[in-house]
Amino acid sequence: MSLKDNTYQNKKFRENLKKFEEAQSLGKSVYLEPEEITDIAGYYYVLGNVGKAISTIEYAIRMFPGALSPLVYRARIALLAENDPVKADEFAEMISDKSDLDYFFIKAEIMISDSRIDEADTYLKEVYEQLDDTDKADFVIDTAMLYADYEIVDKAQEWLDLSTEYEASDYQELQGRIEMFKGNFDESERIFNRLIDTNPYSALYWNHLASSQFLHNDIQESIKSSEFSLAINPDDDEALLNKANGLFKLGNFVEAEKCYRRFIETCPGDEMGEMYLGITLLNQNKLNEGLVHLLKAEQLSPVGSKNLRDIYIELIYTLSSLHRYDECQKYITLFEQLEETSKDEAYVLRGHVHLLRGNMQEAVKLFQQAIESSHGAPDIFLRIGISVYDCGYFDLSYKMFHTLFSVVDDDWKDGWSYLALCCKELGKNEEYVEAVRRACELNPDEARLVLGDFFPPTLSPEQYVDYILHQK
Repeated sequence: MSLKDNTYQNKKFRENLKKFEEAQSLGKSVYLEPEEITDIAGYYYVLGNVGKAISTIEYAIRMFPGALSPLVYRARIALLAENDPVKADEFAEMISDKSDLDYFFIKAEIMISDSRIDEADTYLKEVYEQLDDTDKADFVIDTAMLYADYEIVDKAQEWLDLSTEYEASDYQELQGRIEMFKGNFDESERIFNRLIDTNPYSALYWNHLASSQFLHNDIQESIKSSEFSLAINPDDDEALLNKANGLFKLGNFVEAEKCYRRFIETCPGDEMGEMYLGITLLNQNKLNEGLVHLLKAEQLSPVGSKNLRDIYIELIYTLSSLHRYDECQKYITLFEQLEETSKDEAYVLRGHVHLLRGNMQEAVKLFQQAIESSHGAPDIFLRIGISVYDCGYFDLSYKMFHTLFSVVDDDWKDGWSYLALCCKELGKNEEYVEAVRRACELNPDEARLVLGDFFPPTLSPEQYVDYILHQK
C-alpha cells in the first residue's frame, strides 16, 4: 500500500488522523474504531516510521483487548518488520474470536514465514474440512493467494486446483501468477491479456503482465504495460517500480532515476526504492549521492530483510571507492553476520578493499582463501576478476578471465563483457570485438549494463559489434 492509496486520501481517514494526532500530542485518549486506528498505524508504517506504527497499533490493542484487526496487523508487523514469528503468534493468540477466518490465515502465515510449510498446510486443510460448504470456495482461493504471495508455487497450485470456478477473475489471476512463477511466461501473458480484454482498466492486471514480460526479458513491452497501468493510476507504486526496473535494465539510468524517485514519494518507507535509486545513481557515477540513498535503505530495512545483502555489498564497494575504508570494514562484518553469506564472498570483499588500498600481498592472500573456500567455484573466480579490473589491474584481470573461460562449460554466460573491457584498456582491438560479440550473444543484459556507455543508448546489444566495425 502507498501513501497515494485511496484509504489514506479518504476525507474520513484524514479527519481521523488529525483527531488522533491532536489527542496524542495532548496526552489524551480518543475514541476511534479499532479498524480506524489500524489504518492510522498502517499509514505510519508506509511512511517508514515503524516505531510509531507499533505504538499506535498497541494503543488500539489496549483500547480494544482481543479485537481482531489491530492484533492481526500487530502480528504481521512482528513478522515483516521484526522477523519474530514467536512474537507474532503471541499477538495472534490474543484474538478473542478464534472462529474468524482472518485468525486462521494469520496463524497459517506465521507458520509459513517460519518455514513450517507442511505444518501450515495441515492446519489449513483441517480448517477447510470444518467450514460450511458456502465458505469453502472463497477459502480455497484465499489460501492459494496466501501461498502465491510467498511464492510457494506447488502449494498455491494444489489449492487452486480445488476450485471449480475456472472462469472467475480471481482464479484466472492466480493461475497467471503461478504460471509466471513457474517460468511459463507465454501462458502467463496469455492469461493476463485475456483478463485485460475483459477489464482494460485494471491496473492490477497490467502490473502482473508487466512483471511477466520483465521476467521474460521482453523489457520494452514490460515498460509499455507499466505505462498503461500508470495511465489508469499515475501513483500506482507497483507500476512505478516495474517501469523503473525496466528502464534500469535497458541502461536508461536517467529515466529510471525519475521513476524510482516517484516510487519513493508514494512509498517512503520501502527500502527497495532507496536501494534501487542508490544503485541507479552509482551507475551514473554519482557516488556520494548514491551513498546517501543506500544508507537510507539500510535504515529502512526490517530485521532479516533479504535486501540487506545487496545493500551491504553496494555500500562496501561505494565506500571503498570513496576511500572510506574503516566504514567498509564495518559493513563487511555486518555482511558476514547474514545467514545467507558464505565465507568466500566475504574474502572477496575484504580482498577488494585491500587491493584498493594498495595492499596487494594481503589482497592476493584473501582471494586465494576465497578460491579455496569455494573449491574453485567459477562465480567466485568471476567476482575476483571483476574486482581486480575495478581496482585498475587490467592485465591481471585479463589473464584471470581467460583462465575462467578455459575451465567453465560452454553454456557459461557471465564475464565476457569484463574481458571486453580489459581488451579495450590493453589495446587488444581484435580480441575486444570478439569478446563483445560473445558478451552480446551469451548475456545481453550484462553487455548492456557493463558496455552500454561505449554505445549510443538507442542501440540494443545485438547491434554493438556492427557499431564497432562501422566506426573503424
